[in-house]
Amino acid sequence: MAKLYPVLSVVLLLFISCNTHEIKPRFETAVAPVDNLREEIAYQVANPALYNARVGVYIESLQNGQIIYKNNEHKLFIPASNMKLFTTAAALLKFGGDFKYHTEIFITDSISNGVLHGNLVVKGSGDPSLTNRFAPEHDVLNIFRSWADSLLAAGISRIEGNIIADATYFQDDALGYGWQWDDEPYWYSAQMSALSLNDNCVDVTVTANDTIGKPPEIEIFPPTDYFNVENYAVTTEADCTRSIFITRPRFRNTIVVKNSIPVNKPLYKESITVEDPALFFVTVFSEILREKGIEITGEVINRDSPVDIEKGKYHKLLTHYSVPLKDIIHTINKRSHNLYAEQLLRTIGAEYGMKASGKGGAEVVSGVLEKMGVPAEEFVMYDGSGLSRMNMVSPYAVARLLIKMRESNDFTIYYDSLPVAGVDGTLKRRMRGTAAENNVRAKTGYVGHVRSLSGYLETADGEPVVFSILVNYYTIPTRAVEVVQDKICVLLSNFHR
Repeated sequence: MAKLYPVLSVVLLLFISCNTHEIKPRFETAVAPVDNLREEIAYQVANPALYNARVGVYIESLQNGQIIYKNNEHKLFIPASNMKLFTTAAALLKFGGDFKYHTEIFITDSISNGVLHGNLVVKGSGDPSLTNRFAPEHDVLNIFRSWADSLLAAGISRIEGNIIADATYFQDDALGYGWQWDDEPYWYSAQMSALSLNDNCVDVTVTANDTIGKPPEIEIFPPTDYFNVENYAVTTEADCTRSIFITRPRFRNTIVVKNSIPVNKPLYKESITVEDPALFFVTVFSEILREKGIEITGEVINRDSPVDIEKGKYHKLLTHYSVPLKDIIHTINKRSHNLYAEQLLRTIGAEYGMKASGKGGAEVVSGVLEKMGVPAEEFVMYDGSGLSRMNMVSPYAVARLLIKMRESNDFTIYYDSLPVAGVDGTLKRRMRGTAAENNVRAKTGYVGHVRSLSGYLETADGEPVVFSILVNYYTIPTRAVEVVQDKICVLLSNFHR
């Protein structure tokens, strides 16, 4: 096998060097234009660089239902983040774009002389949007400060009780089924929780020291005592390579920073996940309460069982509502945000299924797809984001979903949430300067050795087309796989009947 590598490398270099801006017909056009297009697409799919990969393609005209091209269309593939297409579609159809999450604060009735004689409970329902992205002045702590102001307005300056997190609305493990343990420290593998803050991450900023040989400065947001920081990094000379490495040991809330940062590259930022997001949530909230002058004598606790607030011991102080679901779905698909998708899947299970879990949500999604005509044997769902390698779908199943969503009342929200080629989201740097730019609306997907692209476009005649291109088990660089996908999109975008 080793003797093949030089040959494959040459093939790959020739392949990548073919600019997507200048795709010229390779076949005579005496045949019907659509037959010529099929030959061109088949040529891309059969590229020698993909000889050991599994490639599935399904392309259908939305104008007349004609199948433009198909290859392994009923075979199962790991979809990666193309799974988000299913999660967000089911959520829109079940909840509608105006649905909002709510987070509630309950306190006891026993208040005297500015003292709350009892506990404060924060009860979550899975809102993923308590982040800088959606917060006033892009600072999520402003939301906590407004909650603290509500306590002060109620005459509370001291809490002689505990701050309790009730995140029992979700009922399964904090990580998705089939997720890899070595992904756990990183933002795309954040733990799920009915109480979620700052994408269940801390944002770590490493700043080079002015003195070579000294440790860099480490800052985290939100600033909190919930984390310890172990700084083993060093500031190096300007001609050195930056090699900063940030991680979190399993089951610990400790940030470990290693290696080096040169003085001429002074900033490095990364988001690291938290262990026990609900406890993180109420810890940061309690710190804001103290910052506002509210004394707390009790503990900060994450309850494993629901707090019994229904018997009149507690009353509701306030309810915080999330941004609308359409904004959350926009973030899920444009940015390919895993946590948001997982929170949404569990909410689907809670409201429409048997259990507020990934499995409960997946059962509801499967029911939605069955009504759409997606074959049950061509869709296997284990999580909402696509991070799990246990998920399996066919290109045909993806296309059926996209076709049926185009007929729904929520299509505009769904369509607008997809990245636009050459413009935004995960397609911002792809297909620029081609007919596909600002034309292709599609969801990307990536995990190791998996690259997916599925969505909508219009041909040069304005004919709407749906497509799904799933590639698994390749060993060439991922960028080379993207070139194949992009070329197919450009061919379609340039197509005339």
